[in-house]
Amino acid sequence: MIHSQKPYWPYLLAAPMAFSFPAWSQTAAAHDVDFTVDEAAMIRIVDANASPAGVMNFHVQAPAIPGQAFPSVASQSTYMQFTSVKGASPDNVRQVDVDLIGGSLPSGVQLTVSPSLNGTGTMGTGAPITFSASNGTGTLISGIQSAYTGDAPGDGVLLQYALNFATQNLDAASSGMITLRYTISNS
Repeated sequence: MIHSQKPYWPYLLAAPMAFSFPAWSQTAAAHDVDFTVDEAAMIRIVDANASPAGVMNFHVQAPAIPGQAFPSVASQSTYMQFTSVKGASPDNVRQVDVDLIGGSLPSGVQLTVSPSLNGTGTMGTGAPITFSASNGTGTLISGIQSAYTGDAPGDGVLLQYALNFATQNLDAASSGMITLRYTISNS
C-alpha cells in the first residue's frame, strides 16, 4: 500500500515569514510643527484714494449779506485703515484714541469726528468725539480684537469731520492749524 504524504516543508517556510513581517512594518510616525503668530497694532489715515491724508481746510466764511450769521461749513472725511491681531489677555482688546497734540481750535469752534466702522473681524464699537477749547482727547473706537479694514481706496473706517459754531462766539484772531494724532493701543 502506498501512502501519499504531503510534504511539510512549505508550511515550515511560511511560518517564519509570517512572524518576521510585523517586525519590519511601521505603523505611525510623528514630528513637531511650531507656529508663530505676530501680534499687530498698525494704523494710518488716508484720503479716498488710499493716499496719505493731507491738510484738511475748513474755511469759516463771512456771509454774503450783512446781518446774517456765518453759514455752516461742509463736513469732510478721511479713512482710518488698521490691522489688529490680539495677544493674550490682558492684551486682547484694543482701542483707538484721538488726541489734539498741536495748536488749538479757534475760539467758538467745535470739531466732531464721527467713525463709521467698516472691515473684517471684531471691529469694536465707534463713538463720536467732540473737540473744543476744553476737550482735546477721546476714545474713537473701543473693543477691537483681531480685525482689519483693507487698504484699497474707500477701505477703512470712514471718519466724518464736522464743525459746529455760533457766529457770536467766533474770534478771527484765533484762526490756525491743529494736529490730531490717532493711536491704536491695548485697552
